[in-house]
Amino acid sequence: MTRRGLALVVGGLVYLHASSVSAEPILKPHKYHGPIPQNAIMLRVGVLAGASNQEMIDYLDGRVRPPFAVFPEDFGSSLAFDAGFMHKPHPRFGVRVNASLALLSSTSSGDFVPQTIDSLLPALTFSREFKVELWTAELSGVYYFADAAVAEFQPYLGGGFSVGFPHETLTETRIDSDTGQPYTDEIPGRLSEASEWDVSAGVHVVGGLIYYFSPTWGISAEARAQLMEGRFDQIEAVNEVNEFENVNFMVDYTGFYLSVGVTYGF
Repeated sequence: MTRRGLALVVGGLVYLHASSVSAEPILKPHKYHGPIPQNAIMLRVGVLAGASNQEMIDYLDGRVRPPFAVFPEDFGSSLAFDAGFMHKPHPRFGVRVNASLALLSSTSSGDFVPQTIDSLLPALTFSREFKVELWTAELSGVYYFADAAVAEFQPYLGGGFSVGFPHETLTETRIDSDTGQPYTDEIPGRLSEASEWDVSAGVHVVGGLIYYFSPTWGISAEARAQLMEGRFDQIEAVNEVNEFENVNFMVDYTGFYLSVGVTYGF
């Protein structure tokens, strides 16, 4: 081979090597998009709808005899607060711990006719309120449909397990129907106030959107469906043979959370 041919071969090899070093890889590595961090703290406020205290309403108000009217109101939509921590070991997958507090209130008003054999007890006009501070802790696995990026929506969907700690309080105000004065004597089966803590297990699914307007700050909107039940058993009542027995009621905390809030990444 001539010197000229040898020079051309060496030059070609050097060119090919330089091109292979400077060329972009065929498959782009899948990594975090831009400066968005892997960890985030979320604070949200919203409502919980769908929870029900119907079993207690049916039982207690069903014992008020006609022709007196009863006006029960179930929980309805209740104020709720969320605080959560999220860690993303992968751009599309995350593990989230979330805590929430929902403030529930169920009321009923009408007239109470004693259910005991003691005929000396007066008829009463009453108002009853069943209040619940529903504390919930959740562990979720979350899938993100897009990498996090500034000025882009990042939708997500997930689910997991829940543990509820409802603090339940039943209060009742009684007015003597004949005198119009407060009635303060104890009535068996009708405590003036009773409260208890309960523990309830459940499951949930969650979906939402995150929008980062800076590398660390964003806003989010979320919908969460929860399946959970609790119990309240601080009541006594007279059974069919005029004997007192403990009565407990299932309280349905199944419902839908809708919330909006801020997200801080770090």
